[in-house]
Formats: sequence, structure tokens, C-alpha cells
Amino acid sequence: MELFKRTIFRIFALALVFAAAFGILIATGKMTLPSVDAVSKATGEIISRDEVEGSFTVLINKDLHRDAKTLAEWEKFFRGEPYGYIFEDITCYVSTSDASGWEMAEGLRSRLPENQMKLKGVIEPMIADKIRHGIFDVAVFSDGAVKQLGMEDILKMPNVDVLQI
Repeated sequence: MELFKRTIFRIFALALVFAAAFGILIATGKMTLPSVDAVSKATGEIISRDEVEGSFTVLINKDLHRDAKTLAEWEKFFRGEPYGYIFEDITCYVSTSDASGWEMAEGLRSRLPENQMKLKGVIEPMIADKIRHGIFDVAVFSDGAVKQLGMEDILKMPNVDVLQI
């Protein structure tokens, strides 16, 4: 029984030490707790295209989007024009080092119904290869990233629909 009491006391003491250390980190500003606005985070913030600065390139894989009407609706959506209901889900690839491209992709996703667009970050060398080999659905890049990745040849591929937004 004495061993049990000592073990419980030690566990309690360790928990108290960790709680105190955590409290000190928060009090000194070295660690912050995330603040969540329940209303805006629950409903999702809608980011307008105009709020994201710069120009962007959207690539759509025509091999996966063969229906002309659906492709036209996706094009309207990406350009920010009024569009009808689109019945298919898409996966949007973004370079992990392209912060502006990621922000634009988040903004685009926020305009769609929940879970209709999945975002996937891909490291720089792999994203260009995925596109060259047709292993993508949609990709969003800032124009600076297109030049940095040397993807000018991709913009001329026949199975890639290129939109400048």
C-alpha cells in the first residue's frame, strides 16, 4: 500500500511540474494557445479572389475532366464567374513552397461545398513530374512558382487546360 501511495504522489508531482512549466511558457509569451472564433471557423471563412494578391495559373487535367459542360463550369468557377452546381469532387495540388498559391487554393476551396475540393501539398520537384505524367486533377500556382519550377513546357501540353487568373 505504501508503494502505491508513493507512485501516485510521484505522478501527481510530475503533472504539477509540467503544468507549472506550461504555465510559465504561456505567461512569458514563448508559447501561445490558438484562439478560435467558433462562428467563423465552424462555417469556414470565404476568401475572395481579390483578397489574394498576385496572378495565378490553374491547370486542369483534361484527361480526367472529359465532359465539356463540367469542364466549362470548373473554368467559370476558377475564373470567379457565376457557375452552376458541379457534381464532381476534385483534388487540388499545390507546391508546398508556394505560399501564395496555397492561399489562393484555400480561397477557392472555401467557395465550394464542404469536402468538394481536397488540397494536397506536394514538394517542388514532384509536382512538376505529377503534372507532366498526368497524375493530377487540378493544380494552382502563383506565376512566380511557375517560372521558378520551369514549367513553361507544361503550359503547352495538349491534355492540360491552362487558366490565368
